[in-house]
Amino acid sequence: MTVQQPPETPKSALVDKALAGGLSSIPLVGGVVGAFYQEYMERPYAKRLERWQQELTEVVNELAWKYDTLPDDDVLLDAMINATRVAQATSQQEKIAALRNGVVNSVASDAPDPDEQARFFRLVDQLSVTHLRMLRVVEDPVLSYDTATGAPTPSLSVGGAPLLLGDVFVRTIPELAGRKDRRDLLFDDLASARLVITAASVDTVPVNHENYRMMTDLGRRFLRFIDETG
Repeated sequence: MTVQQPPETPKSALVDKALAGGLSSIPLVGGVVGAFYQEYMERPYAKRLERWQQELTEVVNELAWKYDTLPDDDVLLDAMINATRVAQATSQQEKIAALRNGVVNSVASDAPDPDEQARFFRLVDQLSVTHLRMLRVVEDPVLSYDTATGAPTPSLSVGGAPLLLGDVFVRTIPELAGRKDRRDLLFDDLASARLVITAASVDTVPVNHENYRMMTDLGRRFLRFIDETG
């Protein structure tokens, strides 16, 4: 089973329904306001929608190839509609990639249940790209530090100072350098979503020790849902 690529209309009813469901809240306007809307919103938005339509078409083709027939259309359709609602509000490619992965993973054998999937799509909408980058650092801060710096993490031996989570954020996410309050505020957002364990300040959390545990099971499931495809 294959689906034609845009600009031809995709043959999959799932794609059509997902787009229709995601677009149901777009208002209709007329007159001078309508002309302004068409010039500055409708046309750019149409291009954004076309790019997302292509993403969905590729996902349907990928799943049809993998499974021969599309598995559980209701779950897949729910995922596509939820993802479309978020995709229409962002131009950030990292979020688009997360949404795409979520749709692919929605019908995996170890997929979260539909309620948790809906929550994960809402989180992609609510969190910023910086939030997502921080969460990936929290998953393995030592590896993140090593990758960013090209050097092993500082040693705790012989009285060496511990590497702190805030230090890792500064090295791996440059826009957080010199912004302690912002680092803590964004981390608090992740804690409020139950994706990480709360901390007084990320600049007090040592990471290069074997007992480091800051990501919750929910956070790990969320990252698997938006990051892993296979």
